Amino acid sequence: MADEHAPKDEIKEDQDQVADESREGGSARVSRRQFLVGAGTGLVVGAAGAAGVLTLVKPAPEPPPVKTPVPPPQPLPAAADLPPTMRRVSLNINGKGYEVVTDVRQSLWEVMTYDLGMAGANLGCDRAQCGACTVLIDGKPVNSCAVLAARLGKGQKIMTVEGLAKGTRVEDLHPIQRAFWQEGGLQCGLCTRGLIMSTYALLTQNPSPTEDDVREALSGNICRCSEYPKIYESVFRAADDMRKKG
Repeated sequence: MADEHAPKDEIKEDQDQVADESREGGSARVSRRQFLVGAGTGLVVGAAGAAGVLTLVKPAPEPPPVKTPVPPPQPLPAAADLPPTMRRVSLNINGKGYEVVTDVRQSLWEVMTYDLGMAGANLGCDRAQCGACTVLIDGKPVNSCAVLAARLGKGQKIMTVEGLAKGTRVEDLHPIQRAFWQEGGLQCGLCTRGLIMSTYALLTQNPSPTEDDVREALSGNICRCSEYPKIYESVFRAADDMRKKG
C-alpha cells in the first residue's frame, strides 16, 4: 500500500519545497523532479533554475573563415636544372603555345588532361587500340595515349576537337560536329571526339569520300555502341555541308 501512495507523496513533497523556497527567497537545492524536467528539455538548471529561472546554453560563435592567399604561379625551371627523367617542352595545341615540364614517360593525353586541364580527348583503352583519344598532329590522326609529350616540343601542330568549334552555339560548331549531332552519330559519346578528328583528317584530304574510304579512315576508331550506320551518315552529311560551304 505504501507504493500506491508514493507518487502523491512526491508531489506533496515538491509542493512543500517550492513553498518553503518561496518564503526563504530561493535555494540552491534542485529536486529530482526538477532535474529530470531540466534534462529532458535540454536546459541547464543552476542555482537560479531551482527558483524558476531557466538559462539557455548558446553555442560559441564560429570564427570567420580564414582566406588562404593564392600563391603566384612559379616560373618553370630551366632545362639544365631538371632531372634526367624530365623535359621542358613547348606544345602548340589548337594554335596556342604551352610551356610544360613533363616526365619523359608521360603521354600527350596525360599532359593535356592533367597538366593543362583540357578535355579534347577521351581515354578509352589506354593501349592505342580504340581511337577514343585521337588528335591530329600535323594533320595526321594519332592516338594521344601512345605519343610521348616530351617528343613533341619541336614545332608540331596539335589539334583537338576543342579547336574545331568557334563557339558554343549550334551555328558555331564545325560542320563535322554539327553533322554528328544532327544525324545522331553517337550514343555514349566515349568514341565521338576521336571519330570527329579522324573524320576531319579524312575530309580535309578527300572532300568526296566513298563508303570504302570512310570505313578505311575510321578503321582505327571503335564504337562500342555499334552506332556505325549513323556515324557513316554523319560523315557523308558533313562532307556534303563542307562542299557546299566551299
